[in-house]
Amino acid sequence: MRRYLALTVVLATLFAGGCGIPDDTDVRVIGAGPSAGFDADAGNEPAEPPDRAAASDPATLITNYLQAAAGDSDNARVKAFLADNLRAGFEAGPDIRVIRLTDKLLYTPGYPDVSFSAQTVGILKGNGVLEPSSDPKAFEYSMKVSPVAGQSGYFITATSAPRVLLMTDTALEKYYQRRTIYFWNDDGTGLIPDVRYMPQSLPTVQQPTTILSWLVNGPAGWLGDTVRGLPADTTAPANVPAAANETLQVTLSAQALPSGDGKALERLRRQLQWSLRGLIPQTLELKVGNSDPVRYSDLDYQDSNVASRLADRPERFVIYNGTIRRLTGSAQSSDAVPVLKPADNKGFSTAALGESATHEYVAVVAGAGGTRKLQVAAARTGQQTDLNNVDGITGEFGRPTWAVTPDNDPGGAVGLITGGGKLYSFGINGKAKPVELQSEPGPISSISVAPDGHRVAFVAGGKLYRTVLDTGGDSLTMSTPEQLLPPNFSTIAAVAWSSEAYLAVAGTRADGRSAVLDVTVDGALTYSRLADIGKEAITSLVAYPSNPLSGKENTVFESYETAGDAWDVLGDPVKITTANLAGPPVTAQPGLVPKAPFFLD
Repeated sequence: MRRYLALTVVLATLFAGGCGIPDDTDVRVIGAGPSAGFDADAGNEPAEPPDRAAASDPATLITNYLQAAAGDSDNARVKAFLADNLRAGFEAGPDIRVIRLTDKLLYTPGYPDVSFSAQTVGILKGNGVLEPSSDPKAFEYSMKVSPVAGQSGYFITATSAPRVLLMTDTALEKYYQRRTIYFWNDDGTGLIPDVRYMPQSLPTVQQPTTILSWLVNGPAGWLGDTVRGLPADTTAPANVPAAANETLQVTLSAQALPSGDGKALERLRRQLQWSLRGLIPQTLELKVGNSDPVRYSDLDYQDSNVASRLADRPERFVIYNGTIRRLTGSAQSSDAVPVLKPADNKGFSTAALGESATHEYVAVVAGAGGTRKLQVAAARTGQQTDLNNVDGITGEFGRPTWAVTPDNDPGGAVGLITGGGKLYSFGINGKAKPVELQSEPGPISSISVAPDGHRVAFVAGGKLYRTVLDTGGDSLTMSTPEQLLPPNFSTIAAVAWSSEAYLAVAGTRADGRSAVLDVTVDGALTYSRLADIGKEAITSLVAYPSNPLSGKENTVFESYETAGDAWDVLGDPVKITTANLAGPPVTAQPGLVPKAPFFLD
């Protein structure tokens, strides 16, 4: 993937309690437990959850109640589950507490009590942002369910739950679609994704109105100062007209275009075209204030999002006997290794390759033990050059990664690497510099940067975090990390970006066995890639993110290393062997295997 500071020639010129259950009765386990995965292609889910009348027993009623808040804008569906004594004064706001069941519902037939244990995933805000919870503690909930005189069916008559809207992560998965909107980075050179949740029940004709409201009200808080919202006091219409004649008409107030900024309209229309993608039949007609409407139907807006340039088939590499080798079946498998002179391709333990429209970039960890060092270089695409040593890193080296790879300006490149559990930034020349963190989450063992060059995921102290990278100023800084809580893991080992909305995450389950999941960037939803790969710990994980234009939420290109062996994440783990090496054939030797897989990104 290409993380540009300058995008194209065009853009460059633009710019809890409990209810008792008798000890002598049988307890029956009801319903599904923790969510096992997410199917992005499931298009047959109902748009709205079942109502109270659909429940034939207390356990089913609670299951349905924990879905009822989905898309329930006025809480009418939720209130219908409550008896009069609970319904009175129930005025929960638009925020929904999303929970993940840690066990199955407990219910004894013939008794009114239903209980369950759940972890808080986060808070789904009225603007579609899910703010993750950092508290892994599970809380016990108990409810009494019984008939109400004079009415049919069951009602919740007592509860230990707080007077807030509750919804399970499985309901979030079923009844919401992930919708990505976009904001310009602070220097106006590229768009940064902002993942929201939109109810499936919202008619398509109303979706542009909702998206404009989200844009006008600004980016998600975790993106911080790295993105710029629309100008203050910008307003959008209460209703965007339905598309007609292959045209979607959008009107914004005059404040959307700051005076004296001749590039603002171009940035605005590109932001809208990306954010409304899929809802614009062919042409966007944009009217700002009293100005004449302008029509846009070209696809040039796509270059504003770096991820749109991700390849369908990436270039894949491994380290074999200390050298970087290409893999068969990947793109450009017969080409030379980028940047490196053949004589310099030796003695490496791990590496990273990046590219821009004009240059290719390499960072390698060379040597062994206490003599390890970071070496980097950049060259015009197709050319080779010498490696430069980067000093200033102490402790055990991690895998390097390129965060920013500029066009025509290799001196502006930014890479990241861990050393002794600390995070360092590096360029093509000079010493590495410590990266300032707003808090100390623990020793950092894995880090990955999204294609936009700002959103960052990392593992520290066996936990998963997200943050944003600020490349402005004299030194790189990161915002206060937010912990994410993917299910099923007791320890997180590694992370990589799978798409704009998903992270690939590897770790160890409570039973000591390793697994790989794709997890939404807020930690709420998961898609199982490898549920069980054995007891060997995963030491590294890489992914080549999916292109947002492909319509795929998860990449098919993920690889990992365990016990010194490299594996591809497919339906089952597939070992990368010497037979997969492109170029001159090698004779298999004991102890020599491909390792440390990576991509040209």
